[in-house]
Amino acid sequence: MGSNYLIGEFCSFAKGASIPRDRMFDCGPWKYLHYGDLYKGHNLYIDIEKPTKAIPFISDDERIKSDQFVSDGDIIYVLTSETIDDLGKALMVKGGEGEEIVAGTETTVMRIENCDVANPAYINYMLQTELFKRKLRQYVTGMKVFRVHPRDIAKIEVNLPDIDTQNKVVHILDAIYEKCSNINRLNDYLAA
Repeated sequence: MGSNYLIGEFCSFAKGASIPRDRMFDCGPWKYLHYGDLYKGHNLYIDIEKPTKAIPFISDDERIKSDQFVSDGDIIYVLTSETIDDLGKALMVKGGEGEEIVAGTETTVMRIENCDVANPAYINYMLQTELFKRKLRQYVTGMKVFRVHPRDIAKIEVNLPDIDTQNKVVHILDAIYEKCSNINRLNDYLAA
């Protein structure tokens, strides 16, 4: 059936870097994953090499901590929102080898530290489920702007199948996701 884990047993969390919009550019040395850009235009994955929406850049003069840089397999989690329903958007970074990519304002980097226990893509799919979002909503704070703190996410218990089963599930779900993405692109093309 699987084993129960607290998310904090296999994940680490880091707060994204807060850079204002006036210090973001159309080109530069570091790509910047700002929460406002992530809500629209990206779905499930952020494909660094072929993004569905342009990713802004920041200067390498910015003060960025080492854990605010992200790489393939990291999950960018938006844990701040104006509505409870929008809270908890999760996107996994794909690609970007050799590129400097910074997690941005109001994001949290969720990094799988033990890949023998958890496949990052499996966890990303799990974060999209209504069951998980109900667990997440238990920890919401705020009245006009809603937030969940990473230390609370670390306390959420999940049941994970063995890593081979996770890999098989990801393979199937990725195939379905890719097929749906192709259909959506074709529909957009035909509508245009």
